[in-house]
Amino acid sequence: MSKAASSPTARLLQHSRLFSLPRPLPQPALESATSTGLYRASDTATLPYPTHQAIATPASSHFRGDWGLKRALPKKATNSSTPHIRVRAQDNTEHITDFGSAADHTQTRAKWLEMGVPLWYKRAKASGASSIVPPASVFDDVTSSGDTKVTPRWKYDGPWLAGMQDGDFERFLSQLLAKRNSDGRRDVKGRSRVDDFREYVKDRLVEQDLVPARREAQEGGEVLNTAKLNAMRQELRPDDAELDRRLQDLRHKHSTQSLSSDLTAYMTAFLDLPAVNIAIDTGLDVRTPMLRAMVADLAFDDAGADKAAPPSTHPAAGLSYLRTNAVMANHPLHGPQAHRSPVLARVVRPKTAGGQGPEFRAKLGVGGVVCNDPVSSTWNPNSTSRHEGAGDVGGYNPDKMAHQLDMDMEGGNKMWVQPQYAWIDETGRIRLEVTRGDKEAAAVKLDGNELESIHQARASATEAPDRGVLVMPTPPAPPGTAGNANFGYGLPDMRRINRSSGQGAGGQKMPEFSNAGRGGKRDPPPAPRRRPEVRGFDQDIESEERAETRRRINDVLDGGRGRSW
Repeated sequence: MSKAASSPTARLLQHSRLFSLPRPLPQPALESATSTGLYRASDTATLPYPTHQAIATPASSHFRGDWGLKRALPKKATNSSTPHIRVRAQDNTEHITDFGSAADHTQTRAKWLEMGVPLWYKRAKASGASSIVPPASVFDDVTSSGDTKVTPRWKYDGPWLAGMQDGDFERFLSQLLAKRNSDGRRDVKGRSRVDDFREYVKDRLVEQDLVPARREAQEGGEVLNTAKLNAMRQELRPDDAELDRRLQDLRHKHSTQSLSSDLTAYMTAFLDLPAVNIAIDTGLDVRTPMLRAMVADLAFDDAGADKAAPPSTHPAAGLSYLRTNAVMANHPLHGPQAHRSPVLARVVRPKTAGGQGPEFRAKLGVGGVVCNDPVSSTWNPNSTSRHEGAGDVGGYNPDKMAHQLDMDMEGGNKMWVQPQYAWIDETGRIRLEVTRGDKEAAAVKLDGNELESIHQARASATEAPDRGVLVMPTPPAPPGTAGNANFGYGLPDMRRINRSSGQGAGGQKMPEFSNAGRGGKRDPPPAPRRRPEVRGFDQDIESEERAETRRRINDVLDGGRGRSW
């Protein structure tokens, strides 16, 4: 059919994007409880994830206002450096196309592609374990069981029961049962899934009973082929009466085993529900705490279950396709770098916000996402930690920027950070982990203006002032020894005060060079050590007996080099 002979509706559909736009996603919940118990929401706030498709057009079409829609859009409304729009409605009663700017999400994705942050699974801490399981990439084939064919899924046909409201849960249960009319008869439009569930339970029971029967036949020397296995399945298949009895036993075990029962596993697999963790109560058969912690981490389905809710979108969310952050940045001038290029984050909320209580951590804005400052209020600046390299580069002191907002500072409070990894939570929000930016990496990014001063400061820390050679810094003495004594908090270190004057390396006095700075003369030799005077024996008038006793004491003090006994 030629274009001239086609109808106006056909020509409209050929030149429009009416059928190429996907259906919008539901609006995310923006309400969050504050410290006062009230809820806050904003109509103009950026949504946690995009709900409408972003549309772009070439510059030639943009000049004419042609976006491939039903009607042209005015150029003044879309004249920006990022001409990206989202269409809420193709047409309305006023014959107007409802659209808006989509630059908030498109720019966020562009920033994330530039940062190169890998997307990982956020693995919860295992019960009874002393360490957190390292996160894995969302693109790795990680299985939680021995079957390598099974991979974790993020999308299920059934809903997440733990996150449903009461009304939604009642509506979900009504869909599983057949609808009935007012007279009690089944409605022809309704279809119950009870019969399908009974057939599914029969199949699972047959496969469960087939394992011991097959082992017994193999131990008896019988060769089992496909025909014999099918015959054994038919013999083991329970009838309706046997099925009712087995279901009654499953219900009885479910009352004691709760979510760890076989009935829960059958229902989860039949309805394709997200996997849930086993709830361990004090009244269950699992008695010991260690065994209870081990059983709590077991999942009933083949893919395993996390403690968090199942994700509402793909774990990568289209932000990044990197599997790890173990990459090395190569600068064209300075060569390979030990740290990746940092980014300048804006301090959205400092630790000491005006009019409110102090915050445990400052809030930072990185790439359109709000994250926490890695250094908390309890961080000790004198201790050795991974944030030791962060410093004042480009006029941004991280500790000062995170403490309090500077109203007179141009551009607001900012600091250098290095994104590590991110993950998508169950609500579709982006969670980002960052560390304080290394000062040398920040100086390299700022065209190396402060790089020379950093290198000089590093060299001066290991350079001897006298000889001009590089020496290794002396490590501190072990705690509790003479060089690093611990006198507690009650008494002062009097030895350190007494040795503070006229002592050299190692705490020994150097008398020969104490006056080297005042003419280079050596100190006189030390006077011979005198014995301490003994009270009662050093008087001018003393008897012969006391004089003899005094001479003997002198011999003892002099090492026996006096008169003979």
